[in-house]
Amino acid sequence: MKQNYVINDTNGVKWLSIPELDKIDFIRHSFIIKQRESGVETNGALKEIAAKILNLEKEQVATINQTHSDAVFAHNVGNRAADEGVDAHITDRHGIALGVVTADCVPVLLIDRKKRIVAAVHAGWRGTAKKILQKTVKKMSDSFGSKPEDMIAGIGPSIGQCCYEVDEKVIEPMQKEFGYLNRFSIQKKENKWHLDLQMMNKEQLIETGLMPYNINIVNLCTSCHSDLFYSYRRDGAGTGRMMAVVMIK
Repeated sequence: MKQNYVINDTNGVKWLSIPELDKIDFIRHSFIIKQRESGVETNGALKEIAAKILNLEKEQVATINQTHSDAVFAHNVGNRAADEGVDAHITDRHGIALGVVTADCVPVLLIDRKKRIVAAVHAGWRGTAKKILQKTVKKMSDSFGSKPEDMIAGIGPSIGQCCYEVDEKVIEPMQKEFGYLNRFSIQKKENKWHLDLQMMNKEQLIETGLMPYNINIVNLCTSCHSDLFYSYRRDGAGTGRMMAVVMIK
């Protein structure tokens, strides 16, 4: 499979980018990867790293209170209480970088090339089951007039089907929502399945109207590649975190 990512180093800061997103001249993006062997990357530290990569002030990097919800926030439409859970945010504003933090969950960046709108989405299995990507695309349409056929997506590194074993607690709500679940799940033993969250989210985007050729997936498993990524499943709750970020220049 053709490599569809580039690993960059900016003054000792390591980050990953997607060449097809690099071609979009009005945005910048980054998937911030593992910076050190141990220690926890806090939201504050990740904001500082993102600001360094994007040549911004730390205060220009916006993060959200991620709670595995299906809530989507538009930065120029009303206000939201700081403690309210949100797992995707969108904007048409220049100079604000939208970030989502992950450590196995699927980070997704969306760009509307015509309306010049960007979004950052955090999709774990709960968000995937709640169809957060479809709701983000709808919010972009409702708030800014975006059309799915004008969008390009970057699906960043996350835990792969090779390592993502789940039980009935996860499979049952998935089965209720997705008639195509068998295409992206493999039953390895009784009450244990391996899910492909990246491909499930790609399928959601296609169902919503994005063109398949506009959906770019970084095919790297966060659990397998300990040299590049932190992983909650591999290392436990004390592991570090990574950040996916996108901004309009």
